[in-house]
Amino acid sequence: MAEDEQASDDLKHRVFLESLNIFYESLSVSVFAVVLNTLLLGYLLWTPENSTTVLSWCAATLTIAIYRISSTLRYKKMSEEAREASARRWYREMMLGVLLSGLAWGAAGYLLYDPRNMLNQSLLAFVIAGMCAGSIVSLSAFIEASATFLATSLLPFTLRLLVEGSSETGLMAVMAVLYLIMMTAFARRVNLTVIGGLEMTYLRSKAEDTIERQALFDELTGLPNRRLLQDRLGQALARAKRNNTQAALMFLDLDFFKRVNDSLGHSAGDELLVEIGRRLSDFLREADTAARLGGDEFVLLLTDIEGGSEHVVSVVRRRGETLRQAVEAPINIKGNEVHITVSIGVSLLPDDTNDVDDLLKHADTAMYRAKDDGRNTLRFFVPEMQASLSQRMDMERQLRGALDADEGLELYLQPQYTDEEAICGAELLIRWQYEGSFVPPDVFIPVAEDSGLIYRLGDWVIENACRIGAGLKDELRDREFSLAINVSPRQFRQKNFSEKIFEAMERHELPRGLIELELTEGLLIEDVDDTVSKMLSLREQGVRFSIDDFGTGYSSLRYLKSLPLDTLKVDQSFVRDVLTDPGDASIVRAIVSMARTLELEVIAEGVETKEVRDFLISANCLRFQGYLYSRPLPLDDFKALLETERERVIV
Repeated sequence: MAEDEQASDDLKHRVFLESLNIFYESLSVSVFAVVLNTLLLGYLLWTPENSTTVLSWCAATLTIAIYRISSTLRYKKMSEEAREASARRWYREMMLGVLLSGLAWGAAGYLLYDPRNMLNQSLLAFVIAGMCAGSIVSLSAFIEASATFLATSLLPFTLRLLVEGSSETGLMAVMAVLYLIMMTAFARRVNLTVIGGLEMTYLRSKAEDTIERQALFDELTGLPNRRLLQDRLGQALARAKRNNTQAALMFLDLDFFKRVNDSLGHSAGDELLVEIGRRLSDFLREADTAARLGGDEFVLLLTDIEGGSEHVVSVVRRRGETLRQAVEAPINIKGNEVHITVSIGVSLLPDDTNDVDDLLKHADTAMYRAKDDGRNTLRFFVPEMQASLSQRMDMERQLRGALDADEGLELYLQPQYTDEEAICGAELLIRWQYEGSFVPPDVFIPVAEDSGLIYRLGDWVIENACRIGAGLKDELRDREFSLAINVSPRQFRQKNFSEKIFEAMERHELPRGLIELELTEGLLIEDVDDTVSKMLSLREQGVRFSIDDFGTGYSSLRYLKSLPLDTLKVDQSFVRDVLTDPGDASIVRAIVSMARTLELEVIAEGVETKEVRDFLISANCLRFQGYLYSRPLPLDDFKALLETERERVIV
């Protein structure tokens, strides 16, 4: 409602301003008609008896005309901004001129009337009627101005006719009143037509501006979009060649932006993007351009950089560092202090290429290198990056195809053993066979993360993990056993994550306690309230939880105490060297002791030798996972392993 009222007020204001322009643009013609009719009427009505009156009237009318001409000249001399700022003053000056001019012609009808001279009366009636008719056109934008001029011009003449008292003048007076009414009604109709036309013109212009803005600018941030950026790139390239200067295209991608969307909602994400857009705009010089390409991708075009290549690289690197720090400053969103970082890729023009599309591709490629190098950094494009990016994009396409066709992806199971060498569980590990060989998870999982495929991949893992669990129910009947599923932080932060787990478990009729979700330490400390809420709702349905790779992240007793956990998994980086590195041995003992104090189970990963296992048992860690026992196995092989070692499964 408030927006509609604002739009209506803006429309009225713009129509008012345009109406003033119309009036002052046509005023000189109106004044010329006034001067001509004044001189003509004065000449025709002049007699020795009324010479003083005629001359006085002519002088007064011409003075008013001069005043109105000066108004026109002063109005046209002002800038459009100044006219708008003083619009009300110009309106008052217009109404004063109309009133004075109307009174002048009304005075002519009263003072110059000669009851003895029919020609005199006819001339007065004809000229005054003509001036009234002409005013309808010249004053059409303001009905109040038209009504004022008509009334002040005709009523004194009508009054003089009535004063004469004869039947003829009385009839003329009635005709004058009827003419006034008719002219006022006609003026109203003309005014409505003019105002309607002005409104349509303004609305059409505004619609065209809106269409043009939507075509060239990002609706959320107000920054130029890709289309306008490409035009600016073409201009920058031509200017760089002409002036023998350089320009830099900086491709920015916010690091972990989806965490904000997942944890605080899309409205918070939009608020963050708007603030980033504002910071980028503040960072720019007048000749530079900031644009948003979509999502959390922004581009900066820095132009007119003088000097050799080394100097240009130094300047751009320095400005990029300043920009990175500006983006990194805390942002308050919905009462939450959000910290965001940015990865920046840079392409130089015309050094890198003369093609506008290639410039964007090169900067994008360099940005991905910045992501691969740890994020929150800046990288310049070098040709070798292109091959790496092409390989990455091809992998993304193939992974998407694998998910679409449900081919090439498989879950392997790596058994987990007790100190009595009985199988007590298994960790589900995803494998992807591509072009005849397996792609390591640490290669394709980051591709899935960056491309957003991690959500579909996570859903696939949950569904197939529950299917595997359902297929193992007979083998695991009345036995203590858990299937551990690794959960991506982005997957866990989805609002409907719990519902997806519930639906998959119910669909496959899984027993309570079978599914165990492995979470990372970093996930646990972000938005602790939401994390605990999800974990508790899942725990009510019999889902267990473990911390994966414990000790490598943000380990904290405070978080461990507040979270509904079941298991800690000691990272293999500590386990592998417990026999040769006293520090690792001490860390493992401390983790096990802490877990026992918190009544949590402990599993050691990466157990490859009997000696390491014996050390872990001595440290009171009684569950193991590693190549000492088994590599990850396909489902059929895992079932066979269960069958051969059935007597050693904990009952």
